[in-house]
Amino acid sequence: MFATFFLAIGALFFWMVFKGFSDQEIKGRGWGFNVRIYRRDSEPIKYWVTFLSYLVCAVWSTIFGILMALRMLSNHGA
Repeated sequence: MFATFFLAIGALFFWMVFKGFSDQEIKGRGWGFNVRIYRRDSEPIKYWVTFLSYLVCAVWSTIFGILMALRMLSNHGA
């Protein structure tokens, strides 16, 4: 169950990274309902910081999801 959750979160973040790279603008989510859009040309530092933080979240949540799934499968046979 947790593995599926982390894999879904990883897929969501990878989708946001892909859309941010292909559209050259990325949505930065703030607290509450605040959404900011950073463009690569006009705000490069905020764009790349947001892009890299989304990429880190995508990679780590996918790794956690895979490790949890492998752990679940290895314990299932025992």
